[in-house]
Amino acid sequence: MTTISNKHILSKSTFIRGCICKKSLWLSKHMRDLIAPTAPGQQFIFDQGHDVGKLAQQLFPGGTDASPSSPFDYRPSLELTQKLIAEGRQVIYEAAFQQEEVLAALDILVWDQGWHAYEVKSSTKVHDINLTDAALQYWVMEKSGIKVESFSIIHLNSDYERIGDIVVEKLFKIEPVTYLIQALQDEITEQVASLKKVCSRKTVPAIPIGTQCTKPYTCDFKDHCFSHVPEESILDFDLYRKEERFRLYHAGIKKISDVKEWQKLKPPYNFIVESHINKGFYFDPIKLKEFVSKLQYPLLFMDFETVAFALPPFNNSSPYDAMTFQYSLHTIESEDAEPLHNFFLADPAKDFREDFIKALLADLGESGDILVWSVSFERSKLNMLSLLYPQYEERVNAVIVRLVDLAIPFQKRWVYDNTLSCSYSIKSVLPFVMPDLSYDNLAVKEGQTASLLFQQMMAEPQKDWTKERNDLLEYCCLDTFAMVVIYRYLNTLV
Repeated sequence: MTTISNKHILSKSTFIRGCICKKSLWLSKHMRDLIAPTAPGQQFIFDQGHDVGKLAQQLFPGGTDASPSSPFDYRPSLELTQKLIAEGRQVIYEAAFQQEEVLAALDILVWDQGWHAYEVKSSTKVHDINLTDAALQYWVMEKSGIKVESFSIIHLNSDYERIGDIVVEKLFKIEPVTYLIQALQDEITEQVASLKKVCSRKTVPAIPIGTQCTKPYTCDFKDHCFSHVPEESILDFDLYRKEERFRLYHAGIKKISDVKEWQKLKPPYNFIVESHINKGFYFDPIKLKEFVSKLQYPLLFMDFETVAFALPPFNNSSPYDAMTFQYSLHTIESEDAEPLHNFFLADPAKDFREDFIKALLADLGESGDILVWSVSFERSKLNMLSLLYPQYEERVNAVIVRLVDLAIPFQKRWVYDNTLSCSYSIKSVLPFVMPDLSYDNLAVKEGQTASLLFQQMMAEPQKDWTKERNDLLEYCCLDTFAMVVIYRYLNTLV
């Protein structure tokens, strides 16, 4: 073990950031005020990752936690790690190592006739970026004098189904990656040297926006780097793959209206470009009339909200099962009838899944088309419920065959306006159809916030959540009322 310095240039997280984008790394070192605030949904992901890491420690019980009291001062953690190793401790959690101004903390370090390293991920498989992450840890540990006999990544087992208390040994999979990360060591050495130079630069690297801005995750400097992207951008034009859109953008084709020789494009993309050039509206009356005329009353407009946990909360649930906790349902009995509203919002103190399906089946009845927005979502959730509760399978299957995707006219561009900029999300379509009807004034504006709020309710079900329940009901209600409004708009077109 070597002398500990007070400072490091690269940590595991900044190294990974630099591997994805050197500009992002430089900005994180020199212009941190440009980082977008952490979204509540993203913070919940971080919190779940922490919970997964803590639970994985039970695979190797009796360890000593070396994590620092402050993420801004790792020196105590580095010193404690050296002390624990010198004392012969066999299991160390959050062991920290620093070499050549690079800091890396390992989730679990185990002595068993040699040192064995384990890194915990809250995903259900090992991704390429996880291997890069592990390879850096291996690099720092080896340079610190720790001979790593094996390195494994612990991740969640998507096939695990909870029955009773969580069985930690079945919840997790341990995947050896030693040989894979050893093969990356030369590359890690080169990257460390390169990224240190990036950190010491006086000016920001000239790296253009590209697919790295959202893959493998959305960069927290994206808003800053995309500030020059105009509305109705070519980056929205889904005729082309993402890589091609960025190529066109950097070649000067900034907007959809800039596309050359658009008349040669196949429908509906030629009409899309024409709409952006003329700031106009396009619709296909034949296909739209065929779609609307097939709909059978009563028409039921349905929307689900779901919640998912890395650690399965109920019996017969698995990691990241998207569990339906809320629905809204507007029903129009006949063409001139006013819509009737039914809804369900689960009790956060119990396993709510059977309550959900029983209430839904009662409200849906046995006749009429059920309109949803992007049918694959609701269909998959209904299939999941029928597998979980086979006593309802026949009735659920009868519901599934009644589903109609109301997004199709916009997805297929049978109806298109330049203000949609190739989006067919309901939050894009609604302002086009009825500008005065908006989500802007709601406390809950989108599904991720709804999910996060219900997760909080499940964590503390004894609290008074009256206001929050009303907020959830108001949001989900607007989703289905918006579909009523959109349907009536389509009906007027034909």
